[in-house]
Parts: sequence; C-alpha cells; structure tokens
Amino acid sequence: MGTVLTVTDKNLESLVEVTNALLRGEFDHKEAVVDAEGLLATLTRQINTMIVNMRLLETPLSSAGEQAPTAVQYAENVVTLMAQSTGEVLDKSDKVLGLAEEMEGLFQQSAGQDAPTCARAQEIMTSLKGSIFDIIASQSYQDVARQKMEVLINDLNRIRDWLMEALLILNIRKDDSPENIQKKAQMLKEVKESTEARPAESLKQDLVDDLLAEFGF
Repeated sequence: MGTVLTVTDKNLESLVEVTNALLRGEFDHKEAVVDAEGLLATLTRQINTMIVNMRLLETPLSSAGEQAPTAVQYAENVVTLMAQSTGEVLDKSDKVLGLAEEMEGLFQQSAGQDAPTCARAQEIMTSLKGSIFDIIASQSYQDVARQKMEVLINDLNRIRDWLMEALLILNIRKDDSPENIQKKAQMLKEVKESTEARPAESLKQDLVDDLLAEFGF
C-alpha cells in the first residue's frame, strides 16, 4: 500500500510541476510522464495536450499582441486623413461653386452684348456646377466609409484588449522585472478604463481587478 501511495505522489508531483509551468508561461516545459491508469492517466493526457497547444499558440498570440496596437493606430490615422480630406474637398467645392454662381450672374448681366458667347458660357457654368455637386455627393460616400472605419476601430480596440488580457493571464513571454510588471499593470489599467464605459463587461473588469491585485496595485 505504501508503494502505491509513493507512486501516486510522484505522479501527482509531476502533474503539479507541469501545471505550475503552465501558470508561469513556460510552455517549453517537458510534458508530464506518469505511471498510472484511469482518471489520473486521462488527466495527464489532457494537461499534456494543453501544454502542447499553448506551445503552438505562444508565438502567434505574442505576435498578435504586438501588432494589435499598431493596427489600431494605422486605422485611426486612416480615419483622420479621410475626415481631413473630406473637409478640404467640401470647402474647396463650396468655394468653386460660389465662384461659378458669381460668373453665371455676370454672364446673365452681359447676355445682350454677345448672346451666343454668353449662352455657351451659361452651358459651361451649368455643367461645372453639376460636376461640383457630383463631387460633393461622392464625398458623402467617403464620410459613410469613415463612419464604418470608426466602427472597425472600436472592434479593433476590443480585440486588442482581449489579446492583452490573454497574454497577461497566460503569462506569455513572462518577464518578472519591475519594469515589465509595471508595464503589465499599466496595460491592465488601460483595458479596465476602456471597459468601464461598457457595463455589460463588468465581468471583465472584475478579472482585471483580480490581476491588478496580483501585481500589487
């Protein structure tokens, strides 16, 4: 009986060691090996599968976590440029339209002096004004695109927050230096601030509070 207990203790010790490695983010840790059958063997296979899966996920998750903030910044820059260009085009279109109307008035005043020329100029002005209105209308479509981009940015921000949480919870690329711990805590605070305006995500805020507490904040 004592021998069985000793073997079981060793098996459990091996499983605890692998589980602790998972919690530390050490996914290159060797898999657990136990001399057992039944539930203990099943548990071992599942834990080993978990560490293999996390080993496969570590690089893509790390890369995604690094690229997500940049993707959000790029999208925000695009929206800013779209808004600026739309405003500039509309302002210049209004100015050109005003000049066209002014010229149209002048031609009408001098219509009796050179009727054919004034009639042709009137046609040109009408065509020009029509083109300006087309430009203004096309900018409205760009403004709709900008609004859709803003929605996309909100989605990207959420994805970034989820990735940051995943990286922090899983301890991927763990670094126990004071500087890195402070950086992680700051990231968590940013995630919390971004979710405070969304009451439906109170569970996420609770999770962030728990993680901050672990860092001593």
